[in-house]
Amino acid sequence: MTSGTTSEDYSLKYFAHLSDGDEDYSWESAGWRAFFTGVAKRTLEIAGDVQTVLDVGCAKGLFVMALLEQGVDAKGFDLSEASIADAPEPVRDRVWVGSATEPIAGHYDLVTCIEVLEHMSPEDADRAIDVICGVTDKILMSSTPLDFTEPTHINVRPVAYWAAAFAARGFYRRMDADTGFLTPWAIYLERGHPTTRELVHRYEATLQPMRAELSEKRQGLLDASRTIARLESQQDTQEELEVERDRVRALEHELLRLRDHAIGCEAVAGTARYERDRALEMAATARDELDAVRASERWRVGGVLLSPVAAVKRRTGR
Repeated sequence: MTSGTTSEDYSLKYFAHLSDGDEDYSWESAGWRAFFTGVAKRTLEIAGDVQTVLDVGCAKGLFVMALLEQGVDAKGFDLSEASIADAPEPVRDRVWVGSATEPIAGHYDLVTCIEVLEHMSPEDADRAIDVICGVTDKILMSSTPLDFTEPTHINVRPVAYWAAAFAARGFYRRMDADTGFLTPWAIYLERGHPTTRELVHRYEATLQPMRAELSEKRQGLLDASRTIARLESQQDTQEELEVERDRVRALEHELLRLRDHAIGCEAVAGTARYERDRALEMAATARDELDAVRASERWRVGGVLLSPVAAVKRRTGR
């Protein structure tokens, strides 16, 4: 058997985790005041003609304070002595220390039980539901089906579990009541005696549109996933294209470098051709000058005078 939590588990330190930034969990915090004021207004819209409200597990009484400002005769109790002692001044005489398993005096137009049952053992939660159902015909309840990390959440259950537990006591969920303003899992219940046909119609009228919406959103999710995959593929292609562009730019740079080198080589070759042409011109000039000398009269006379000497040398071998 799971033991329940006690008052010591809910010291003021416990409520520190509810603080958001610089805002403490108190009526003086604008954010929390706005939240509970909005919840109070929406709750009264759903519940209709409500004059008296009891908030079971009221913590510091912030919801009681919000309902009081809306003109409702609101009261509440909580297991935590520390939280009751820290309630806003206007509701100090409207809240008290108490357990949800203890009998409740009187009758209330509406009982609220917000994030409480998951803190109780299964046996105590079952007794609390009996007590709550005995003093009202309208109930707004919320109990997280998801948070298993909080140490005091010793009895986390799905919404269906709680809805069935209240149905066993003659309370049925109003499917047309949108309680998302409180939590995604909050439910509003009223005492009644619906026939099987009425119950099936009530749930199917809500279930079918939800299924259609779910199917549409699943298809939308699939389409979005495909679009993301296509865009990622295009991104990959774009990245590959960018790499190829970088390679082309590198090749263009290398081509420009080689062109500049070729231009330099062409300049050197041009200079060499110019020097070659100048040398050929000078050689031609020298040949012309030599031919002119050979053709001159002085060249011929010198040749005649030297020819006998050459003949003697050939004959004597000297």
